[in-house]
Amino acid sequence: MPADPIIVALDFDEAEQALRLVAQIKDYLRFFKVGSQLFTREGPLFIRQLREQGVEVFLDLKFHDIPETVRKAVRAAAALDVRFLTIHASGGPAMIEAALKGAEGTGTTVLGVTVLTSMDEASLRATGQARTPGEQVLFLAEMAQKAGLKGLVCSPLEIAPIRERLGKEIVLVTPGIRGTADRLGDQKRTLSAEEALRLGASHLVIGRPITEAADPVAAARALATVSA
Repeated sequence: MPADPIIVALDFDEAEQALRLVAQIKDYLRFFKVGSQLFTREGPLFIRQLREQGVEVFLDLKFHDIPETVRKAVRAAAALDVRFLTIHASGGPAMIEAALKGAEGTGTTVLGVTVLTSMDEASLRATGQARTPGEQVLFLAEMAQKAGLKGLVCSPLEIAPIRERLGKEIVLVTPGIRGTADRLGDQKRTLSAEEALRLGASHLVIGRPITEAADPVAAARALATVSA
């Protein structure tokens, strides 16, 4: 199992809340995801504050634009010393190759987002896509790997098919992990942490089961045990 398999989603409005949680649980879990909600409010300074805490950062901004714009955006994000950074794989090979060029010479791994875990077959069809979510994930995953990506974001339900098709080396980061209270929120394609790790996920993104827990430290300690 890779180091730091659990990534805690810092889905907060302000840096103060997020930094308080990081300080509480970083002895147990030390990899944190920052998405567009928090990054838009707090910006690059917040990423630097996290890195000063000695924790790893997954910057989940899902870039999707013309190739040169994406290359420059990735370059700027990688300069913040983040471990993972996301783009939409649906941007196509040229955009993916530009993103990888932007990350060259840095410690940042670019991950391709396949199909958002909030999407089911009906919502995908509403965008004009005839494939099922599983079919579209595999199509985008194969295309992204051919373009040079070493990592993907996928739902728990696509871990096994991607592993079978693309092998053991590709990094699979998996959101949509079900908590013990079975609160699914926006997620529609889910499994438990234990199930996702058993199927071959490299990293799990987990938010509410920790951030909304009555005792976040106890929740973090329990998840650290599951992923040990």
